[in-house]
Amino acid sequence: MVVAQLAHRGIQDRYVIAAMGKIPGEAFVAAALEEFAYADVPLPIGEEQTISQPYVVALIIEAAAVRPGDRVLEVGAGSGYAAAVLSQIAHAVYAIERHRSLVQAARARFARLGYDNVEIRVGTGPWVGGKSRPSTPLSYRPVARKCPWH
Repeated sequence: MVVAQLAHRGIQDRYVIAAMGKIPGEAFVAAALEEFAYADVPLPIGEEQTISQPYVVALIIEAAAVRPGDRVLEVGAGSGYAAAVLSQIAHAVYAIERHRSLVQAARARFARLGYDNVEIRVGTGPWVGGKSRPSTPLSYRPVARKCPWH
Protein backbone atom coordinates (compact mmCIF):
# COMPACT_ATOMS: atom_id res chain seq x y z
CA MET A 1 0.00 0.00 0.00
CA VAL A 2 2.66 2.54 0.99
CA VAL A 3 4.75 1.71 -2.10
CA ALA A 4 1.83 2.54 -4.42
CA GLN A 5 1.21 5.80 -2.54
CA LEU A 6 4.84 6.82 -2.88
CA ALA A 7 5.08 6.03 -6.59
CA HIS A 8 1.83 7.90 -7.22
CA ARG A 9 3.30 10.98 -5.47
CA GLY A 10 6.51 10.95 -7.49
CA ILE A 11 9.01 9.01 -5.38
CA GLN A 12 11.23 7.24 -7.93
CA ASP A 13 14.33 6.08 -6.06
CA ARG A 14 14.25 2.29 -6.18
CA TYR A 15 16.21 1.98 -2.92
CA VAL A 16 13.75 4.22 -1.08
CA ILE A 17 10.69 2.46 -2.47
CA ALA A 18 12.07 -0.98 -1.62
CA ALA A 19 13.07 0.11 1.90
CA MET A 20 9.71 1.72 2.61
CA GLY A 21 7.99 -1.51 1.60
CA LYS A 22 9.97 -3.49 4.18
CA ILE A 23 9.27 -1.33 7.24
CA PRO A 24 6.16 -2.02 9.34
CA GLY A 25 5.05 1.56 10.01
CA GLU A 26 2.56 0.40 12.62
CA ALA A 27 5.48 -0.75 14.81
CA PHE A 28 6.55 2.89 15.24
CA VAL A 29 3.29 4.32 16.61
CA ALA A 30 1.11 3.62 19.63
CA ALA A 31 -1.25 0.65 19.34
CA ALA A 32 -4.24 3.01 19.28
CA LEU A 33 -2.82 4.71 16.17
CA GLU A 34 -1.69 1.66 14.18
CA GLU A 35 -4.56 1.99 11.68
CA PHE A 36 -3.24 5.47 10.79
CA ALA A 37 0.44 4.47 10.41
CA TYR A 38 0.36 4.96 6.63
CA ALA A 39 -1.95 7.98 6.59
CA ASP A 40 -0.70 11.20 5.06
CA VAL A 41 -0.52 13.00 8.41
CA PRO A 42 2.06 13.22 11.18
CA LEU A 43 1.13 11.23 14.30
CA PRO A 44 2.02 11.84 17.96
CA ILE A 45 4.77 9.64 19.44
CA GLY A 46 5.12 11.19 22.90
CA GLU A 47 7.26 13.97 24.34
CA GLU A 48 5.22 16.41 22.20
CA GLN A 49 6.93 14.94 19.10
CA THR A 50 5.46 13.44 15.94
CA ILE A 51 6.34 10.78 13.42
CA SER A 52 6.35 12.14 9.88
CA GLN A 53 4.07 10.56 7.34
CA PRO A 54 5.68 7.96 5.05
CA TYR A 55 5.73 10.30 2.04
CA VAL A 56 7.77 12.94 3.89
CA VAL A 57 10.25 10.32 5.11
CA ALA A 58 10.62 8.93 1.58
CA LEU A 59 10.99 12.39 0.05
CA ILE A 60 13.79 13.37 2.45
CA ILE A 61 15.69 10.11 2.01
CA GLU A 62 15.32 10.31 -1.77
CA ALA A 63 16.63 13.91 -1.73
CA ALA A 64 19.67 12.79 0.26
CA ALA A 65 20.41 10.10 -2.36
CA VAL A 66 21.36 7.53 0.28
CA ARG A 67 22.97 4.47 -1.26
CA PRO A 68 24.14 1.03 -0.10
CA GLY A 69 27.45 1.33 1.69
CA ASP A 70 26.70 4.80 3.10
CA ARG A 71 26.99 5.61 6.78
CA VAL A 72 24.19 8.03 7.63
CA LEU A 73 23.50 10.42 10.51
CA GLU A 74 19.90 11.23 11.39
CA VAL A 75 19.24 14.09 13.78
CA GLY A 76 15.90 14.08 15.60
CA ALA A 77 15.21 10.34 15.37
CA GLY A 78 11.94 10.35 17.30
CA SER A 79 10.33 6.90 17.10
CA GLY A 80 13.12 5.60 14.87
CA TYR A 81 10.93 5.19 11.77
CA ALA A 82 13.20 7.10 9.37
CA ALA A 83 16.28 5.42 10.85
CA ALA A 84 14.64 2.05 10.24
CA VAL A 85 13.95 2.96 6.61
CA LEU A 86 17.52 4.20 6.24
CA SER A 87 18.80 0.94 7.74
CA GLN A 88 17.38 -0.93 4.76
CA ILE A 89 19.55 1.12 2.39
CA ALA A 90 22.66 2.32 4.22
CA HIS A 91 25.43 0.20 5.69
CA ALA A 92 25.09 1.93 9.07
CA VAL A 93 22.73 4.49 10.58
CA TYR A 94 23.66 6.74 13.48
CA ALA A 95 20.72 8.52 15.04
CA ILE A 96 20.48 11.23 17.69
CA GLU A 97 17.34 12.07 19.66
CA ARG A 98 17.11 14.45 22.61
CA HIS A 99 14.34 12.61 24.48
CA ARG A 100 15.63 9.63 26.44
CA SER A 101 12.21 7.91 26.48
CA LEU A 102 12.01 8.01 22.68
CA VAL A 103 15.55 6.65 22.37
CA GLN A 104 14.74 3.77 24.72
CA ALA A 105 11.56 2.93 22.79
CA ALA A 106 13.38 3.14 19.44
CA ARG A 107 16.18 0.86 20.68
CA ALA A 108 13.61 -1.69 21.78
CA ARG A 109 11.91 -1.52 18.36
CA PHE A 110 15.20 -1.91 16.51
CA ALA A 111 16.08 -4.95 18.62
CA ARG A 112 12.62 -6.52 18.21
CA LEU A 113 12.61 -5.94 14.44
CA GLY A 114 16.24 -6.99 13.93
CA TYR A 115 17.64 -3.65 12.73
CA ASP A 116 21.17 -4.19 14.00
CA ASN A 117 22.87 -1.60 11.81
CA VAL A 118 21.25 1.33 13.65
CA GLU A 119 22.86 3.01 16.63
CA ILE A 120 20.80 5.62 18.45
CA ARG A 121 21.97 7.96 21.21
CA VAL A 122 20.50 10.60 23.43
CA GLY A 123 21.90 13.99 22.50
CA THR A 124 21.43 17.34 20.84
CA GLY A 125 24.79 17.90 19.20
CA PRO A 126 27.27 16.22 16.88
CA TRP A 127 27.99 12.50 16.97
CA VAL A 128 30.51 12.05 19.76
CA GLY A 129 32.75 9.11 20.55
CA GLY A 130 33.03 5.74 18.94
CA LYS A 131 35.41 4.68 16.22
CA SER A 132 33.10 5.23 13.30
CA ARG A 133 31.40 8.36 12.13
CA PRO A 134 28.76 8.79 9.49
CA SER A 135 30.07 9.65 6.03
CA THR A 136 26.69 10.66 4.61
CA PRO A 137 24.90 12.85 7.12
CA LEU A 138 21.16 13.10 6.88
CA SER A 139 19.76 15.69 9.17
CA TYR A 140 16.08 14.88 9.14
CA ARG A 141 15.22 18.53 8.68
CA PRO A 142 17.03 19.77 6.56
CA VAL A 143 18.99 17.33 4.41
CA ALA A 144 22.76 17.77 4.21
CA ARG A 145 25.24 15.86 2.06
CA LYS A 146 28.42 17.23 3.65
CA CYS A 147 29.40 16.47 7.22
CA PRO A 148 30.32 19.61 9.22
CA TRP A 149 33.36 17.95 10.81
CA HIS A 150 34.98 16.90 7.51
